[in-house]
Amino acid sequence: MDYTGILALISFLTGNAEDGFATLKAGTAGSTQITQIVCPRPLPVDEIEGKTVFCGRVQVPEDHAKTDGKKISLDFAILKSHSLYPEPDPVVYLQGGPGASAMVQIPLLAQTFEPFRKTRDVVFWDQRSAGLSGHSVKCFNALAANAASIAKKQYTTTAIDGSNVNNNTIADCLREIEAAGIDISKYNTTENARDIPTIIKALGYESYNMYGISYGTKLALEAMRVAPEGIRSVIIDGVAPSWVKLYDTFALKVSEPIEHVVEQCKADETCNATFPELDKIIIETLHAAKAGKVIHQGKPVEPKTIFRPFEERNAKYGNLSMTPLLPAFIYELHRGKEMPTVDLLVGRDFIMPMPGDDDVAKASATLPKAQRALIGTLADNAMISARIARSNQNVIEELRDEIDAEKNYGPVAILFDTELEKALIAARGTDATKGASMVADYAALQVITPSKEALGTFVKTHTTGEATARLTALIDSMSEAELAGYFAIIQRDVARSEEGFFGDLYLFNYACQEDLPFNSFEGYQAFTAAQKYPYIGDDADEAARFVFGSCIPFKQVQRDNWQVPVKSDIPTLSIGSLYDSQTPASWAEIATEELSNAQVFMIPEAGHGALIYQSCVADMGVAFINQPGRKLSNDCAESISIEWHIPDWAKAAK
Repeated sequence: MDYTGILALISFLTGNAEDGFATLKAGTAGSTQITQIVCPRPLPVDEIEGKTVFCGRVQVPEDHAKTDGKKISLDFAILKSHSLYPEPDPVVYLQGGPGASAMVQIPLLAQTFEPFRKTRDVVFWDQRSAGLSGHSVKCFNALAANAASIAKKQYTTTAIDGSNVNNNTIADCLREIEAAGIDISKYNTTENARDIPTIIKALGYESYNMYGISYGTKLALEAMRVAPEGIRSVIIDGVAPSWVKLYDTFALKVSEPIEHVVEQCKADETCNATFPELDKIIIETLHAAKAGKVIHQGKPVEPKTIFRPFEERNAKYGNLSMTPLLPAFIYELHRGKEMPTVDLLVGRDFIMPMPGDDDVAKASATLPKAQRALIGTLADNAMISARIARSNQNVIEELRDEIDAEKNYGPVAILFDTELEKALIAARGTDATKGASMVADYAALQVITPSKEALGTFVKTHTTGEATARLTALIDSMSEAELAGYFAIIQRDVARSEEGFFGDLYLFNYACQEDLPFNSFEGYQAFTAAQKYPYIGDDADEAARFVFGSCIPFKQVQRDNWQVPVKSDIPTLSIGSLYDSQTPASWAEIATEELSNAQVFMIPEAGHGALIYQSCVADMGVAFINQPGRKLSNDCAESISIEWHIPDWAKAAK
């Protein structure tokens, strides 16, 4: 951040900056009431609330068939276009999951959608029963009663056979939601799809473009089916069509990425000559591993360890790809001799970090001395730049925390929070029972009307001596605003501890009601047994049992047309990624069966959400949205090459 940026920040903080969202704040953008809220932290250094980014809350009907009925609130954000002359149709990002929060990923989304902001606003929100919008279906009493289990991520003990179905946190939560009169069946993809035009109109837009990733692709396709008005173009990336049996086909998420590596190696002359019949070698290695005959560093290698690098490439978009190493990895396990590639991958726990000083020094080792010195200076400058960027982020976050404390909590509330944390740690000691009781009682505070009496009771129950006296005095000195501020801190802190539970609950809410009627554990077992690469179930069974078992407390809802392909002539760009182990690349093609105006591209060296992995996908997406009728070339995929790793033992064999 330069001096101009710092002055702009000061101008905004002192209220002297031009308001970039004045129309929205005035409630004149659309017919629905908009409420501004504080954006979740952290925010990128260059994003200024109310100027470049706006976070708010909008209401939509719980049941779109009853527009005058009950309303629910959804939290949204707008990343303002950098252009003074933006196009009127924004990019609407549809978050995956289902049930994941887009709002807490503003830094990632701001970075990912930066190319789109040159011409358009970017809009996103937490869907119903998801992220920050999930408060409509929370179960506070069940949370308080099971707080200790939730903290340990032991909130479901349901088995495939249905045992313990009524004895877990998810079942308790569903009973509480139902008793509160909430119709959880209305928290589904079709209602989500009908939310889209409601929100877009409320924000003052008439037409829009959708970019969906993962579950967001399913939501985009459903919107094309049930609420197509205003949709100008659609990009689906990491595609999950509703008419595919997502949970029966767990194994395809592993077997298909393996097959892509085999095909890519076979298509490369050097790779194929060095590692011939790779598919056959993989199968033989898996059989040998199952029999305990594959040994590395004196220990047997299990089949699921062999699957790991194929699958875990998917979550390593911040690191170098493991793809170039995979043929050598398999061949070394198969040979049982020298294993430098296996040593490398296992030693790094299958993480390939981005280049650093050592890599630069090694690459420049053969250059003349003067050139090496200059390269060394560039490397030093790169390190300094990275440190400055981290420092700026930390300073900005501290500044935002100061502003939040002043505006939303108050100094006494902040001091009380710090003192209470110290007192509870001291009082708990190593007593796990005490700790569980503290967690449960603290979580229970989030559901009551803020009061000094309730806070005082909590303090007297769980602290002693001078700490109790000090905390009680702080409570007595709190103003009404500071008391409300501290209860807001409680809600914030409890929400963080419950994030994992609600993430799973929200996912199950969609998967169990919508998808499970068309899937079964028996179907999963049959599909898995038929796969080309054996023992995939060793890797996938745990996840399958978790989903199918956890779904037992939910009521399945048969959805009309759920397994019928969407028909549409809306311009659509469908993107598959060749090492996506969440939504197989082939589903990108399946999704377009009845889309008459669709283009499909397969992107190498990309995992779930190609946009995150390869910058050329953003180039392709921007070009498509700027001109939806344009026929795109395959230049993005063709620009990506793989430099296969050839270890010394393989070179010597030649």
